[in-house]
Amino acid sequence: MSILIPSTPLAGAPTIPDEVVAARLEMLIAWLVAKQVSGQICYWAAFADERGVSHYAFTSDPAYADLSPENAASRTRAVAAFTQAIERYRATLTGFRPAR
Repeated sequence: MSILIPSTPLAGAPTIPDEVVAARLEMLIAWLVAKQVSGQICYWAAFADERGVSHYAFTSDPAYADLSPENAASRTRAVAAFTQAIERYRATLTGFRPAR
């Protein structure tokens, strides 16, 4: 999913109406919430294969969190970051909602 919402106005760029920004933020929030509810939050995990070779993967599989305390901590940080992002975008959205 790709939703471009500039954090700061770009010089010379056309102004995006608040309604468009609000709609994009609502889509982004809905996508983040869906990922959060499904548990499909990506995080870095480490594991060793049958030869003892260490590997690192960016995964959304929560089972890897059970392999080590480091993986569990990585997933915990990812879940917390998702929650913070949702809260931050919801707070931003209140500034872009058109007056009714």
